[in-house]
Amino acid sequence: GDDIMDAKLKKAYIAEVQYQTKMLNHLKKWLRNLIIFSSISFVLVLFGSSIHPFIQVLGVILLIISILSCALVVLGYKNGYDNVQKIINQIK
Repeated sequence: GDDIMDAKLKKAYIAEVQYQTKMLNHLKKWLRNLIIFSSISFVLVLFGSSIHPFIQVLGVILLIISILSCALVVLGYKNGYDNVQKIINQIK
């Protein structure tokens, strides 16, 4: 009885780890895109005013949004990573 339950539980844990790992990889891609996005925003902040004052304002707004988004993604990644470690420790 117990062995079958353990095996099923282990399988569920492994599936969960695989799922979480996939999500973490998605977050990594998001982070990379957000970093590119914030770089573009930064360029708008630096050179936007020479095109139009509004462009610079837009750049500042986008930069703030992208920095906050990066922070959220990093936080989500850290929490997800910690969860995966917890699950792996339970399998052992």
